[in-house]
Amino acid sequence: MKRIAPLATFCLFVFLNTQTTYANFFQNLEIFRPKNTIHNISYGSDTLQKLDVYLPKSNHSNLKNQKLAPILLIVHGGAWSIGDKSHQGLIQHKATYWNQQGWVVISVNYRLVPKVTVQQQTQDIADALNFVQKNASNWQADNRNIVIMGHSAGAHLVTLLSTHPEWISNFPKPWKATIALDSAGYDLEATMSNQHAQFYDRVFGPSKENWRLVSPKVQLKHSMPAFLAVCSTIRPDQSCVQAHSFVQQAKALGTTTAYLPLPLSHAEINRNLGQNNDYTRQVDQFMQQHLQH
Repeated sequence: MKRIAPLATFCLFVFLNTQTTYANFFQNLEIFRPKNTIHNISYGSDTLQKLDVYLPKSNHSNLKNQKLAPILLIVHGGAWSIGDKSHQGLIQHKATYWNQQGWVVISVNYRLVPKVTVQQQTQDIADALNFVQKNASNWQADNRNIVIMGHSAGAHLVTLLSTHPEWISNFPKPWKATIALDSAGYDLEATMSNQHAQFYDRVFGPSKENWRLVSPKVQLKHSMPAFLAVCSTIRPDQSCVQAHSFVQQAKALGTTTAYLPLPLSHAEINRNLGQNNDYTRQVDQFMQQHLQH
């Protein structure tokens, strides 16, 4: 019996290391919990349907007549089947940086595959965004000024939501912009029809109709919120090819778009954002451009 726990750990390690995009997952297990945070607010009945709210100091003091803060909503990655809203590599630098800029930063958990489908995960993000829009005043935040951001699988989910697929119920009110951090899931029909990592089969299954339902490229039929695609130029699966193609498709439909290819790894695109670098400043500039003043 003593071998069970080490064996389970080893199996998870093997699973993660078969996916080059998640090889650095264990570096991000440290939990980030600053003082000005409201933890584990429920937006649904499931134990994973929770979010954390990181407040800038001015909002935390509950001053009256204060200008309402913009909101940055962040969705974690993890192959649609692992990950957490509190991982340090996901949230620490982003919350610290944008709190200092006066933003309320919100990090979201959602139900995971195989317990739910990718469609249900996307619905979770929609429900979380609905909840944030309805409760923004509780955090002295502006529900008209929201940017949503996701990394990896989270980038796929926020992109898919932004295309406004017809199967989403109770769709949120419009938000200002969407930022996808190194998604490789823009065109899932192409991904699944060619050589791909085995975990994609576990997540998306064999049905071509399902691939179409959760493929942002297929679901994109009209303009959407301003869209920034950040991608890694050094990934072996060439995620920038799909990212650039999707940006061009969105632009042709009237969306304001931006494309930011970077010579960073998949993990670096996540954890370097919010640090003192040109990458952070470019993303921040995009965000500021789309706020309602």
